[in-house]
Amino acid sequence: MDHCTAERFRRKKGFHLRVFFDHMMKPLLCLFSLLMAFARLEAADAQPDLSRWKADFSDEAAFRKNWSSYGWLADGKVVSGPENMHRWWQIHDGALRGQTFGKLHPSGLTRKISGRDVRVSLRFKLEEGGMAAVGFNGPNPILEANFHLAGVHIRPGSVTAWDEENLHPKGSPEAEAMKKAKKMNRKFISAAKVEKITLTTGAWHDLTIEMRGRTITVSIDGKPALTYLTNAGDAPKQTLQLAVGGDGREVVNGWYDDVRFEALEAAR
Repeated sequence: MDHCTAERFRRKKGFHLRVFFDHMMKPLLCLFSLLMAFARLEAADAQPDLSRWKADFSDEAAFRKNWSSYGWLADGKVVSGPENMHRWWQIHDGALRGQTFGKLHPSGLTRKISGRDVRVSLRFKLEEGGMAAVGFNGPNPILEANFHLAGVHIRPGSVTAWDEENLHPKGSPEAEAMKKAKKMNRKFISAAKVEKITLTTGAWHDLTIEMRGRTITVSIDGKPALTYLTNAGDAPKQTLQLAVGGDGREVVNGWYDDVRFEALEAAR
């Protein structure tokens, strides 16, 4: 094969390879790209948006998936987890019913959230002597873990802001001594601020709570009910906390429905 013939052969071979690539490989690459795009979309769908969500408790499977329960016996034994979820919480008459029992720690739920300035709105219903508790957890500066930041307790006659406060500055000798002694360097302020209200028991009420910076504001049935400057409320929020409480009776019920959460910075 002379030089000219060999050159024509190489060109012809290159032409056929390009034709093969254009007709076979390019479509395969396009298909691969589409499959990867769909995979990314499915992965995004599998990861819920923690900065904005709603729950109307119409899907019990979704409730079990998204919410986690907690509670303690009078002797301090923890009875949280999936095995005790039904004891504390049930989907009942199209809403979420929580129960607390005698002297047990109030039954609670948490769901993951994300945001610094946040808003939660929901409907709640109380029995006589009952309590609705709504709060936010995050990287508490006292425990350096996801723990209480601030929230409210609502009873038929009052709305109360609760808060957390350092006993000693973080990193101080006193704080380090308490840490070594495995003592909590914190003080739970159960009644940081109290406002009187009048709520009808056995009826649904609308609740909106906002935390902007360190300030928590509460509206009930569309009317301002409480404003309080917290100690640690400006920390990033990691979980929303719901609970029901009672007055020591054998069983006290509380109801929640139509919970909506949004990070206010994401809403802008």
